[in-house]
Amino acid sequence: MLNIVNYLNEKELFSVLDKYNAFDIKSHGKKVSIYAMGLLDSLSPYYQFKDEEINLLRYSALLHDIGYFINKKSHHKHTKFIILNEPLLDNMPKSLRDNLALITSGHGKSIDDTLNFHPKVTVLKLLSILRIADALDHKHNLNISLEKVEIKDNALNIRINGEGSNIIMKSINKKSHLFSKIYNIEVLVDCN
Repeated sequence: MLNIVNYLNEKELFSVLDKYNAFDIKSHGKKVSIYAMGLLDSLSPYYQFKDEEINLLRYSALLHDIGYFINKKSHHKHTKFIILNEPLLDNMPKSLRDNLALITSGHGKSIDDTLNFHPKVTVLKLLSILRIADALDHKHNLNISLEKVEIKDNALNIRINGEGSNIIMKSINKKSHLFSKIYNIEVLVDCN
């Protein structure tokens, strides 16, 4: 897998994010990126992630909602459209751009099967982490803190705290099926 940072530097990444920053999705993307990296850290003792996978997940987390710029309702497909057509991303090889489009647009319920993505298992692993990270900031305006994430007793145990934790817990439960399938462990959420 190619490393996205070799084709899109931080300044260019934030130029894209700023260009499509409707409904303050930039702040949401930053939170989701932090959550995604936290989840990845908790998985690292058990699963090996290469730098290019970590960077692709971080970029995907930051950009996953840029489709709000076109329309909030179908933002998943609009995110894919923007990533596949944005001139600032033209330096990216097609395979990497397709992977970015698939991960970002697949953070909801469905996975776009019209894109070629490779390696499939790796892309699905990253997508499943993004879904949980996005669920942690589901409403974009709740003050939720991620207290603890650990793998214990063949489960990914997530402890959250804050007003609206029950809403977030339901969202994680809805969006964690792919993660459970890919990693072969269940996801358990505890609210303080």
